[in-house]
Amino acid sequence: MAEGSGGNKAPQNGAGQGVSGVVPGGMGDCWACGKPVSGRALFCHNCGSIQPPADLDAFARLNLERRFDVERAVLDRQRAGFTRILDPERLKSRGPQERALADRHRQAVEQAYTTLRDPAARARYLLDLVRPDGDLPGTPGKGPEDADMADLAAQVAELHAANPVDEEELEQATLGVIGAIAGTLVDLSAAFHNDNLAAVPALAERLALCQQLGEALGAVTPPDVD
Repeated sequence: MAEGSGGNKAPQNGAGQGVSGVVPGGMGDCWACGKPVSGRALFCHNCGSIQPPADLDAFARLNLERRFDVERAVLDRQRAGFTRILDPERLKSRGPQERALADRHRQAVEQAYTTLRDPAARARYLLDLVRPDGDLPGTPGKGPEDADMADLAAQVAELHAANPVDEEELEQATLGVIGAIAGTLVDLSAAFHNDNLAAVPALAERLALCQQLGEALGAVTPPDVD
C-alpha cells in the first residue's frame, strides 16, 4: 500500500507497546501552509487545514493501544469521535481538496474499525503486526478440531434439524457456545500477554468457529412457549 494512503499497515512491534503506528520522522510539512505538522495530526497546528491520512495500523488509526483486549464499546466510542470530527456537514465550508482528504480519513477510520471489531480477526491482525522473524515463540494453542468443539457443532446441527426444537437442548447448546467463546478469549488474551504467539493461530480459528456456531444458534427458531 502506498505511503500516506490511509491503510492499516505498520512497522512491526511487540504487543502492548502503547499507542502504535509511529509515522517515520514524526513531523512533516503542511501541504497548505508549509509549516511543520505532526504526521498523525488530522489538522495543521498552524493553519487548521485537514492533512492527508498517515500510513498507520488499525490500532493507531483509532488512537488505541496495540493489544488484543479491546472492548467493543471503546471501539465504538473512538469511531464515533472521529466520525463526528470528520462529519461532511461540519466540513462543508472547506475547499474540495480538504473535503476529499476528510473522506479518505473517514474511509481509513471505518476500515480500522472493521478490522478490529471482530475478535478473531483482531487476533490474526495483531499477530501479523507483532510477528517476529522465524518461528513463533511458545507452544501451539487449542484449535477448533477437538472433541468439545465437535460436540458443540453436532448439537447445533441437531437443533437446526429438529422440529420442534427442544428448549432445554437449545439452552444447553447456547451456554456451551457462550462458554467456549469466553474461554477462548481468555486464552487469546493470555497468549498475547505471555508472548506465546504460537498459540494464537489455532486459538483464532477456534474462536471463529465458536462465533459461527453462535450465529447458527441465533438462526434456530425457539420453541413456542405457552
